[in-house]
Amino acid sequence: MLKKILVPLDGSQLAETALSHATELAQKFDASLLLVWVIQSQSARMMTEFGAVSFHLEDMKRFEEDMFTHATDYLKDIQTQLEAQQINVAFKTLIYHSVADGIVTIASDEAVDLIVKTTHGRSGPSRWFFGNVAMKVLQQSPCPVYLVRVSGRDE
Repeated sequence: MLKKILVPLDGSQLAETALSHATELAQKFDASLLLVWVIQSQSARMMTEFGAVSFHLEDMKRFEEDMFTHATDYLKDIQTQLEAQQINVAFKTLIYHSVADGIVTIASDEAVDLIVKTTHGRSGPSRWFFGNVAMKVLQQSPCPVYLVRVSGRDE
């Protein structure tokens, strides 16, 4: 029985494709939706990738704060739209070192029954370069993952 469905979003139309699938499941099983936007910590990424390279930590923090505000406003708008359809919706915005780790952590902490997420359908070098959040979530998730493959769209 599905009671709570997590939907990771990032403000893109590609990610929003998962909403129709998640909404249909939520209505069918009378489940609630948990909308999540995980912002990858830029300061942590810079330190990991570039080591001791000089950068302005305050600029990174300001960027993360701006992204957090933007993400929160976006999720509030989606929440309002879905609540108008009488779907129980909550949301979380999180700054985390890794997007996949953030999604998995929230799924575990919130006792989520299902994650509904889009995948870019990348392969080859593109997949290696950009990473594969969907694969990492699929491998590490504490619950089933419903992947919606979306390809041939602008990101």
